Amino acid sequence: MARLGVDFGTTNTVVVCSDRGRYPVVPHAVDTAIGRVVNDVFPSVIAYEHETGRLLCGWDAERVLAQPRADERYAAIRSIKRLLREYGSGRFGPDLQGSRLDMGEVLRSFAEALRESVERSGLFETAEPFQTVLTWPANANGAQRYITRQSFRAAGFDVIGTLNEPTAAAIEFADRIVHGNRAAARRISAAVAIFDFGGGTFDCSVVKIAGREFTVVDAAGIEALGGDDLDAELAAMFAERMHVELDALTRLQRERLLRHARQQKESIASGSVRSLTLVPEDVGMSGRTCTVSVAAYYDRVRPLIGRAVEALEGLVCGAPVQAAAIDAERLDAIYLVGGSSKLPLIAETIKTRFPDVRLVMTDKPFTATAMGAAIHSSTELTLNEILSRHFGVLRLADHGEREYFDPIFRAGTRLPPTGSKPLERVVEYTPRHNIGHLRYFECAGVDTHGRPAAGARAWSDVFFPYDPAITTERDVAALEIAARDDLANERVRETYACDSDGVITVRVMRESDGASRAYEIFRR
Repeated sequence: MARLGVDFGTTNTVVVCSDRGRYPVVPHAVDTAIGRVVNDVFPSVIAYEHETGRLLCGWDAERVLAQPRADERYAAIRSIKRLLREYGSGRFGPDLQGSRLDMGEVLRSFAEALRESVERSGLFETAEPFQTVLTWPANANGAQRYITRQSFRAAGFDVIGTLNEPTAAAIEFADRIVHGNRAAARRISAAVAIFDFGGGTFDCSVVKIAGREFTVVDAAGIEALGGDDLDAELAAMFAERMHVELDALTRLQRERLLRHARQQKESIASGSVRSLTLVPEDVGMSGRTCTVSVAAYYDRVRPLIGRAVEALEGLVCGAPVQAAAIDAERLDAIYLVGGSSKLPLIAETIKTRFPDVRLVMTDKPFTATAMGAAIHSSTELTLNEILSRHFGVLRLADHGEREYFDPIFRAGTRLPPTGSKPLERVVEYTPRHNIGHLRYFECAGVDTHGRPAAGARAWSDVFFPYDPAITTERDVAALEIAARDDLANERVRETYACDSDGVITVRVMRESDGASRAYEIFRR
């Protein structure tokens, strides 16, 4: 039986296996014109073939998308992790010639291709089950969590647990500082801030480590900030120097320009690069070779990186961290993970804000999260995770004249341990309408009027018949909602359950006749 840690990333996905105290990265082989090449990452990219509707994933997708005139046959679907945030379990169709794809099907196809690549690695026995710990951003919403977990299970991964990415990085950090020594691991005591700057998301957490117990004190993040944004800025700078508009380029030219920008950005990590170069012919364009100085590029992206460091500063100085008697002086380290954290400007900016805190740069920015998940898959650990976002419902007040946000589970709520009973909250009330229209939101904050703000995201509306004359099996969404004072003797009960993965469901029940219905409230 194989145990895996899987970091499903925006740009690349990494798989690490647990092998008797060792944690090797699972290799992925790809056939190229120069022979078979082995890589430590599996690209998080999909190629959609217009004519057949076939989906090619990972290295197969990269191979066909690199062919001449590939955009005539294929549409590239990149950063699917970001698309999950936007579309949840709904449908989407970027450049698909009118087609609409189901996000669950796309992600399942990707996970199946990943599983097949893992099976071909030669590290495992044939048909060996893959017991997997899966990671996702700390700020992932309910739809992201649910559809990711379900898609990987449908693809043949036995998902035995999930982790927020910063928590996985903290586990890898603890293993790193004790060099895998189990006896020393039981004695470790530290408080570390995780700064996780990935391809599409930014997360940070403050984690207390006490032996084999990991407690997330508080978490923050920025949903739409990552290496993709840094790449886009450099691509725009190249376009400016060629005197062209990005929107005027073909889709394939934009794809190749962004890919080239990412490669140039990653070259800065060596420390010796002073300028970034584009040969237009390399991306299917014409014109003279152009350059962007690293200094000019730094000036361009400094505000983006500043946003991430400000979020970290707000977290470390926030009430939950202060209440835990942790501040900048008491932090043992700030641990930088995520592929984009290799950009030297990030470490420089953090060091300016936190001059007295030890900065630890992982030598494996692409694999630290997956390695932490792999360690968790085979090691008995106690994890104390939290919800990083408020979850609640809009309700009516003042005889229907005012709406207010009722937070069912607040940000910072401690999640139940894996395998234990879900958290529950019960809400009871007397209805004032024939049909209840419940509108659910997740958000990072609440405004002064009690409404969801700061990254608010609406999920599917729930319609439930309060009137006993309407059966709960009927689809009541299209019926007219009317005020009903004669239902004053009715009572309605909403029972919410939040599992260890932060996935929330609700059961609504009429107490008069016991009729009830359960809803997956995170679906659109």
